[in-house]
Amino acid sequence: MAGRRLADLASVIRSKNAGPFEVTLDIIFPDRDTYERVKATGWFTRERLAALYRVPVDDVYDVVFFDPALAVKATLARQRPQGSIGETDTYGAQQHAPLLDVVIPWAGSKGWEEGATPSSFVSARLASGFSSPSSSRAPGGDYAHQFNPPWALDPARTALVVVDMQYASASRREGLGRLLKDRGQESMGAYRFDRIENTVVPTIQRLLAGFRARGVRIVYLTVGSALPDFSDLLPHMRPFAESIGNTEGRREHEILDDLAPRPGEAVLNKTTMSAFHSSGFERLLRSWGVTQLCFTGVSTNSCVEGTARDAADRGFQALLVEDGCGAASARLHEATCENFQRLLGRVASSADVLAELAAAPLRPISS
Repeated sequence: MAGRRLADLASVIRSKNAGPFEVTLDIIFPDRDTYERVKATGWFTRERLAALYRVPVDDVYDVVFFDPALAVKATLARQRPQGSIGETDTYGAQQHAPLLDVVIPWAGSKGWEEGATPSSFVSARLASGFSSPSSSRAPGGDYAHQFNPPWALDPARTALVVVDMQYASASRREGLGRLLKDRGQESMGAYRFDRIENTVVPTIQRLLAGFRARGVRIVYLTVGSALPDFSDLLPHMRPFAESIGNTEGRREHEILDDLAPRPGEAVLNKTTMSAFHSSGFERLLRSWGVTQLCFTGVSTNSCVEGTARDAADRGFQALLVEDGCGAASARLHEATCENFQRLLGRVASSADVLAELAAAPLRPISS
């Protein structure tokens, strides 16, 4: 699945005042087939429009599909009331501009349509769930999301973090995968390795391509011993590393070939679950001026979550890429995602992350 620019799909994209304190966006489509296909993507949500316009989710009052008119209507709070000092669009007629560069997932097209730009690269995994920090996965009536402030990605302050995608525990043929096979326990790793091969690796590949194309920072984390006797690992980590041979210099310690770092991309090893406790991760991020982190890798509920939680506690804005992470079971993965988005940070699909970066203005990245 590839994408189509909203400006190429709609016959009308416009904005207008809805009183002095609100603006309405209208997107009207030329025929029912186009309208229904756009509607089916699920792209138009309050959270996604909030990210696009860089406003709190609560400032997007409503998103409505009006079937008789083949139209989508959204109402947003004006950031400056009509006629107030500093207000530059009295009639609200220029507020539709961010919508013009939006790319919508589009089944059946071959590659990007003419007019799309490389920076608008968006994958189409919108069906993977956890599409926003207050997605429908949060339990009905949960109070927590209202205390988790919304925020949008800024490419100049963002880094993609690839966590522990090594042969040690992310390969069916090496490390953990080989160990389970030798013990006749392959079925115990089936979900994990199916998820990694079919979802996590392809997702991280798309993210790497998108981040590299836009010049956004990337950092790889690995886990394992730097010593042949594993004596630098904590007691709760040593037995697993010893069993699968995860020490520097062995194949098990290497990052998967399909996700190999490029020359100049940072690779940091850790000997704890969280990278903040046993590597130069934080020092590197601070030197880059990075304050926003998009986490991918394995396992969602251990090293990914551990590092992301510590990031939040250190003032970083942390985001788990739902389809870019994997665990030993769907239950562990989903529980982590559901809990993380309550108060710690965001959980989003790779499609949302790439779309958000594509919509953000380019700014110089600190060297």
